[in-house]
Amino acid sequence: MTGSPEPNFKMTSIKKTSFPRSWVTVRRAVQIFFFLLFVWLFLQAEYGGQDTLAWPVDLFFRFDPLVLAVNLLTFSPLVLGLLWSLIFLGLTVVLGRFFCGWVCPLGTTLDGCRHLLFAPRPDQGVATRWRRLKYYLLIALLAGAPLSLNLAGLLDPLSLLWRTLAIVFYPGLSYAIEKASLAFYSLGEPFTYVSEPLYRFCKATILPFRAPVFLLPFLTLVLFGLLVAAERLDRRFWCRALCPLGALYGLIARISLLRRVPAVLCRDCGDCVQICKMGALVEKDRHQSAECQLCLRCLAECQQGRVRFVWRSRAPRAALDLGRRQVVNALVMGAAAVPLVRLGSLGRRPDEFLLRPPGAQEEGEFLSRCVRCGECMKVCLTNGLQPVLWEGGLEGLYTPRLVPRLGYCAYSCTLCGQVCPTGAIPRLEPAVKQAMSLGTAFLNRSRCIPYTEAQDCLVCEEHCPVSPKAITFVDQEVLNHKGAKVMVKLPVVHPDRCIGCGHCEHVCPVGGAAAIRVKRSLRVEM
Repeated sequence: MTGSPEPNFKMTSIKKTSFPRSWVTVRRAVQIFFFLLFVWLFLQAEYGGQDTLAWPVDLFFRFDPLVLAVNLLTFSPLVLGLLWSLIFLGLTVVLGRFFCGWVCPLGTTLDGCRHLLFAPRPDQGVATRWRRLKYYLLIALLAGAPLSLNLAGLLDPLSLLWRTLAIVFYPGLSYAIEKASLAFYSLGEPFTYVSEPLYRFCKATILPFRAPVFLLPFLTLVLFGLLVAAERLDRRFWCRALCPLGALYGLIARISLLRRVPAVLCRDCGDCVQICKMGALVEKDRHQSAECQLCLRCLAECQQGRVRFVWRSRAPRAALDLGRRQVVNALVMGAAAVPLVRLGSLGRRPDEFLLRPPGAQEEGEFLSRCVRCGECMKVCLTNGLQPVLWEGGLEGLYTPRLVPRLGYCAYSCTLCGQVCPTGAIPRLEPAVKQAMSLGTAFLNRSRCIPYTEAQDCLVCEEHCPVSPKAITFVDQEVLNHKGAKVMVKLPVVHPDRCIGCGHCEHVCPVGGAAAIRVKRSLRVEM
């Protein structure tokens, strides 16, 4: 490795032109476009007055080859929409790891956070030393997939960003706008001349019907904050050291047709080391096509005009030595993680109050297909779908569950099945969904008003959506607190009619835990 330019490469100084810089401008424009498209699709994952979404809000996940790989390795039924990711794999063979530099919305987010939050400073070299870690993480995730352990969604950048937007930033933005609008409204004129039109505009474009509230906002914010804080250490630390999707693209990018020349640092210049935010060029080493995001900054900033990207190059490719022992260890760790992770999940019966979305019948199959993207939680009409912490064991982290106290499963809504990119929540016809059982309601007579206070309460029966009603009344004479006999309507649940939608639990007027709660249906487990 001599560190000299490639043979037959013209070394004379060339006057810089604006052409290379224009490519950087194009790349930044494409980055912004895909980021805005991601955000726009995120906002479109919302009930708009009808039970059919007008846009393919799961578009980015259809182009995610990591989701496709896990779908195939878990031997789940093939989701044809995921085959679109083969287009990006084909483009990677031609162009290299362009997705990370041109398309990935999380990468664009990290670039923006770095420019806004941190002053420019040289990289510390930590990400370069740890860049093999992302490959070991990818190998471990894929090794566990044939054993039906699907944890890829926890680290997939698209799932991570969507989940963070849905659980933290979107609710925070909605809450802030609502409170600010109320504050200006209380001040009256002339403030309302501006605040009310702005509020109506936000309500018509970005705000939901009501501000959503999700569980695990602080954990989600902390995890995202760590990714942003790592930018203070090294540029694109997540992409260089941890991202499994980037590792998958990197493995394919090693054989890409488009390559950088010169493939090594020039003897009289080392600017590329400082310019490259991915550390694709280090001293006494060849250009790492597996790390290059095709940001083109080295092309634009080269003072001598030596850097080019060509379709054919005879220069030897840089080796990607992951180490045989380390690869074997990653495979073993991925397989060994299966029994360890499941000690607290599938090793026992699921929690009795762990209600899954409609159609997610068998717990093991659901966990093997869910990529924890949070699309179903974002689109939920009533805000009832919430992220799981420990209720489903470590394997169930960030999978969706129905929490009826926060929101019920709307009888005529099938949106969650429409947005699920992997079929973990199947797309159901309304009639099929309405006949499907999520759980069964049970009365706690020690808290129910007719049983404890000898007074009529008709709320649960009135809101029960099924026909015939799953909750009916029995007229019975009971003693009130004064010892007098009164006729009271006592509610009774008919398990054979109940679909576990949670509407009764949601509207129960008893404070704290409802007097009627939905438990995981025995019919789900049979």
